Amino acid sequence: MAFDTLSASTIVLILLVGISALAFLWTDLWSAWMLHPYGIMERNRWHQLVTYGFVHGSVGHLLFNAVSYFSIAPAVEAALGQGGFLFVYFGSLILGALPSVISHRGDPGYRALGASGAVAGLFFSGMLFYPEHRIYLFFLPVGLPYPLFGVLFLAGSWYGARHQRDNIGHDVHLYGALAGLALTAVLRPDAVPAFIHEVF
Repeated sequence: MAFDTLSASTIVLILLVGISALAFLWTDLWSAWMLHPYGIMERNRWHQLVTYGFVHGSVGHLLFNAVSYFSIAPAVEAALGQGGFLFVYFGSLILGALPSVISHRGDPGYRALGASGAVAGLFFSGMLFYPEHRIYLFFLPVGLPYPLFGVLFLAGSWYGARHQRDNIGHDVHLYGALAGLALTAVLRPDAVPAFIHEVF
């Protein structure tokens, strides 16, 4: 298949997996591309607002994000088109990271990496178009209604960000999800009343 016939969501997935795999082998790339708020503010490493989403901490981390991405990205691209999909994906990636950059700008030890903030943005974008769908999680035998999943995800991310007890970027998840909603509403304001009508 010719590269120029691939969908935008497929190309992003190829880059996501390929660059992450390369970074596992070339640790200099891994170190230079992860999100380091102190380095961004003090050394103008603004490229990290995008590149952090293309490197991962482990193979398991990459596989989880890649599977989650693949489960929603084609549907969002079908709803928004290639340009809209890329706008929401990269917008969620960047906007999801900005609060962490601001809050951790004076902490040389803070770092974050992974595509989960952008993936969260896609899930919340997709929720506006497919509220009747169910979300299946690895640890639950039944699917959750999409809006219920959204509420639980936001509540869990907010709580995790307020009471940070692990190395998961809950704040990136939270703001990435909210960015996905907001950016989709900008692109397709008609999706918001349609979602409300469908759910309520």
